[in-house]
Amino acid sequence: MVKIHNKVSRYLAVIVRLIMAWHTGMIFYWFTMDHIHWFNYSGKPDQNQEYQHFHPVISINYHYMFMLLAYPVGMSEAMMVPRTYHVMYGVSENATRNAQTGWQVWGFLLLIAGIIFIHEQKEANEDAYLYSPHGWDGVFTVGLSSVWVLWGIMLWTLGTTNRFARRSLPWFNMWSLMSYTVAMHQLGMGINQQHLYMACDNNYCKENMFLDIIGIQSQVIYILVIFIACSEDREFVDHEKIRAEKLAVKEAKKPHPSSSEIETLISA
Repeated sequence: MVKIHNKVSRYLAVIVRLIMAWHTGMIFYWFTMDHIHWFNYSGKPDQNQEYQHFHPVISINYHYMFMLLAYPVGMSEAMMVPRTYHVMYGVSENATRNAQTGWQVWGFLLLIAGIIFIHEQKEANEDAYLYSPHGWDGVFTVGLSSVWVLWGIMLWTLGTTNRFARRSLPWFNMWSLMSYTVAMHQLGMGINQQHLYMACDNNYCKENMFLDIIGIQSQVIYILVIFIACSEDREFVDHEKIRAEKLAVKEAKKPHPSSSEIETLISA
């Protein structure tokens, strides 16, 4: 692994989480921006118009919204948990495993919501499910992510002391890296395809520009998350030792009765 300065890794962890917060805020603003019609309406494929006001369907944009929250936020945090919670912040292994599984499950629930909305949109528009490379690759991504999350839940159930769980952990980490990389690549394909559904007259309307910024955010998040997850601190920090030293100092500061006071108490 690449070794980086301890402070650099901590700064990067803060930066990537700030970008996640910015990313989340932009998605929700994008969702409500000027009551854009393409969040509530979508034209049938046999119509020439980009969208039709008289033909309401569940918009494909809900699919993108949930997917853009599932991986750049939920799954990204799950990727960083072992490196940040346990190594950087000194959280116990059990608490770290609980946090990682929690983020995985939350991201997977968002993923399921995105799948439900794309299913509803396809049914309403009578579209084929696998009409594009994004659709084919999407099925592959969902399969990888499902195994990733179920594997994580299994490790969480077995516990950190289980022999099989510890031996399978390197393989789980490799599968996590592979699934996360494929999923973030899928987001890029989806964002590119989303431009085809935008109700814009040119490439510089704010809806398109917001989508471009969201795509750049996803790429930056991916790069920083992979760098953090696949690196280690230059200097090892023994959090258990630090906690023990702080406890010893705290105990030393407590007032202790003198020998004469103890003898007085005993005689009394």
